[in-house]
Amino acid sequence: MEFKTRVRNSIIAGASIYKEVFVNYDYLVYSSGFTNKTYYIISAAEDNYPHLTGVNPLMSAQEFYNKCLNCTLREEDFNFSSSYSNEKEVKGSVRRKILMLPTLDTLFARNLQAEEEFSKGNVFCSLGTTDNALTIGFISSNATLRPKTLLKNNELNPSKAVDVAFILRRTR
Repeated sequence: MEFKTRVRNSIIAGASIYKEVFVNYDYLVYSSGFTNKTYYIISAAEDNYPHLTGVNPLMSAQEFYNKCLNCTLREEDFNFSSSYSNEKEVKGSVRRKILMLPTLDTLFARNLQAEEEFSKGNVFCSLGTTDNALTIGFISSNATLRPKTLLKNNELNPSKAVDVAFILRRTR
């Protein structure tokens, strides 16, 4: 199977997982180790999904997500260009991200660690969380956080990471 076809199939499958985990619910994340805030609220939006795939959608982020969710995304609807990286680097990043998309549904079911002011490469986030299998970075949007990046394995700085004491979930 060609790489772009595999990517398309993976991000289409990941869209429904993203919806079930992030779009349908809000989360309150608490740790006594947090120093910037007492707790963080994660309230994702549909238009954050392209960030987790690593591809460059050739349409609005909302339209891209809808096409993924409706299984109508075509290979011509995205590419691997980036103003920060060459195509080979982007493809490597996308390859790692599509491996992690199916594991999103178990993220909040495992013991989590978090790092405030998380950064990796060119991406700076208000909070990063990991279950050691994957790391998600979140950016601040008003009073809540939205997913910004999806990384393989634990990418938190061990000297800054704190254990998450609990996570509360509510239906949106």
